[in-house]
Amino acid sequence: MAELKIYLSDSLNEKFRRIAMTVYGYGRGSLSKAAEEAFARWCSEHEHSHILEKAAENSQTTEGHLSSETESHINPDERENIGEETRSIAEDKPLTSTGSSN
Repeated sequence: MAELKIYLSDSLNEKFRRIAMTVYGYGRGSLSKAAEEAFARWCSEHEHSHILEKAAENSQTTEGHLSSETESHINPDERENIGEETRSIAEDKPLTSTGSSN
C-alpha cells in the first residue's frame, strides 16, 4: 500500500476529517478509507474526459508536425530549426521501398 502526503486548507481538512469519521467511525483507517473513496471517484470522473481530450489532440496532429505538448517544451526559437532539420534529413535520405532510409 502506498503513502501519499497532501496539503489541504484548514477548513477542508476539518470538514473531511469530521465527515470521514462520521461515515467510517473513529477507528484506525477511517481517513484512509474516505480518502481512497474520494480519490477513486475523482479519478473515474476525470479519466474518461481526459482520454477523450487526448484522442482529439492526437487526431488533430498531422504527420510531420510536432504535437502541441511536445512543442511547449521546445524553445520557440528552436522550433523553426527543428522543422528545417527534419526537411533536410528527409531530402537527403529518401525512403526505400521498405520504408527505411539508407
